Amino acid sequence: MASTAAMALSLAMAATSTAFAATAPYTFIEGQVPADRQPDGNSIVLEGPQEMLVIDTGRHPEHTDKIIAVAKARNKPITAIINTHWHLDHATGNARIRAAYPGAKLYTSTAVEGALKGFLIRNVDQARARLDDPAVPEVGKTDTRLYLNAINDPVNLIPDQPVNGTVALKLGERELTLHLAKRAATEGDVWVHDPASKTVFAGDLVVAPLPFFDTGCADGWRKALAEIDQLDFQTLIPGHGLPMEHAVFSSYRQAFDAFTACAEGNAPTASCVAVWMQKGAPFVAMHPDPKYTQAALAYYVDQVIRAPAKRAEFCGK
Repeated sequence: MASTAAMALSLAMAATSTAFAATAPYTFIEGQVPADRQPDGNSIVLEGPQEMLVIDTGRHPEHTDKIIAVAKARNKPITAIINTHWHLDHATGNARIRAAYPGAKLYTSTAVEGALKGFLIRNVDQARARLDDPAVPEVGKTDTRLYLNAINDPVNLIPDQPVNGTVALKLGERELTLHLAKRAATEGDVWVHDPASKTVFAGDLVVAPLPFFDTGCADGWRKALAEIDQLDFQTLIPGHGLPMEHAVFSSYRQAFDAFTACAEGNAPTASCVAVWMQKGAPFVAMHPDPKYTQAALAYYVDQVIRAPAKRAEFCGK
């Protein structure tokens, strides 16, 4: 049975999402994490007097086409794309948007350059083999083609405007602040603060139903969450999952700190999984299958956080 605190947080998250849908000064396009295909991350479209700006572009054409539809409905071009990080569920749509709006400049960290030489190309041979394998369903082959097309088109992943620290970006009278988190969910995560609407766009620094540690470093990640928590904001948009109030984000941070402290210690893996399942219960509830979350957490503890080679790669130590 969920605790009273967890139930209160769940109600707060639901209330935030309802209020957000009615009043948000930007368009939120929710990503999906289906069971039979690769996910899309959340996307945000912000409107200026004469232009549009997009934060993250998804993976699948049907997701990215929703972004383009917003711009066409407003009859304003997309002039800037911010990728919070290089994971392809947040960046594959860059090419599709720039085909429609060739003038769109890409703002992101230079971490993608290393990923294109390492993490992103490790599975190329397996991917090509999947295309020739009759046992692989067509939906899987579609995702494989999207992956190969993206890494073979690096111009749409590498930034025009590298984010190497704090960057101010104007959108009409509005000024967004881009921040760089080093060695967190990736080697370089860009998160965005919009003081005018008191909103933070966090990318995969915040994810429901659990933090995705595929390329993560716990220490840098904790520092990034602590920095965000110090800001004056009302709403945070995660990389996956629904908008949340500042207080709900703070509870996410507390659950993250407790989970990673356990994972970096000597406790049994199951104990660390239980920490997130309890303290992060409202976020776990955002996925229909808790067994998915439990299995992913156990994998991350054993195969990433406690793996010396992964720590060396993702944390630089």
